[in-house]
Amino acid sequence: MPLIPKVGRKRFQTRLSLFSIGAFLWIGVLLHLFPVAWMISASLKPTTEIFEKPFNLIPEKPTTASYELLFTSVSGFLSTGADVFRYPMSVYLINSLIIAGLTVLLQIPITAMAAYAVSKLHAPRAARLLFFFFFGTLMVPGQIAIVPRFLLLSHFPWPTTAVPTVPFTDISLPSYSFIGTYWGIILPAAFSAFNFLLFKGFFDTLPTELIEAARMDGASEMMTLRKVMLPLARPVIAVTVYFAFTGAWNDFLGPWIILMSEQGMWPLSVVIYKLQWFLTSWQPTQGSMDPAAQRLISSGVGYNALMALAVIESIPIFLAFVIFREQLMKGIQISGLKG
Repeated sequence: MPLIPKVGRKRFQTRLSLFSIGAFLWIGVLLHLFPVAWMISASLKPTTEIFEKPFNLIPEKPTTASYELLFTSVSGFLSTGADVFRYPMSVYLINSLIIAGLTVLLQIPITAMAAYAVSKLHAPRAARLLFFFFFGTLMVPGQIAIVPRFLLLSHFPWPTTAVPTVPFTDISLPSYSFIGTYWGIILPAAFSAFNFLLFKGFFDTLPTELIEAARMDGASEMMTLRKVMLPLARPVIAVTVYFAFTGAWNDFLGPWIILMSEQGMWPLSVVIYKLQWFLTSWQPTQGSMDPAAQRLISSGVGYNALMALAVIESIPIFLAFVIFREQLMKGIQISGLKG
């Protein structure tokens, strides 16, 4: 149903309202697109032009040198003494793909199974308690859980600074450290309360007769979920996969804390922060610039390379939206109607 009915659209007041709404929406679109356009433009400018003419969206001397440096000579910065990149850029790109891919493969099945169980399997009282438990995790800011999560991952399954011992002995109980591993990032993201709400909201709308018919045919609960429920939930799956992928791809704090000492496992989000910190750490009041920073900037890697790196990181997010755009639109409509 349109916001303004077609009847009477030729009236001046109606046309003025339509023009005002359209102008307001286009202003919002342009305000959101300007930073993206500036980022792409800056990645194609020489470093000096970024500072001399920062608001020019069309580069006077466009160049792809920043992209070429990132993928060719960036691994040679070890010899300059600049501790920014120790590995080729392809290593960090693959790390991001591994973390985001494994997060999606683990989070979506676990979240879907939890939502299916709460929606269709548990008694109303137990389902209500589980729902409030899962929903309650959204009310806890992620920053509050950083310290306990780090302690838990350091001595799993003991959330303490030291592993407890067997009573009346000096023998330590079994423990494992996920610090410095991909699993230290992936396991905490194995469940998403937001995606749980999307799955449960959709499963609640499906008739119970479908499940009962599958049970009469001898299907197990897992087969019913896999063969009956999930095929019907394709739009919701597309939305949750997109959210899970973008969340894992853009995550910085988790990889920075867990993989701080393992640069060979850093994703692109950490590399962008590291390069930004290195370029902005020097201030004019400090006197002469650090020699390592001088060599890095003189080699051509400056803010243009930082913007090029940001463009490279945003490409998979854009491609994921293009691939899933049809299902995403359906899933968003379904989620909105069920809300």
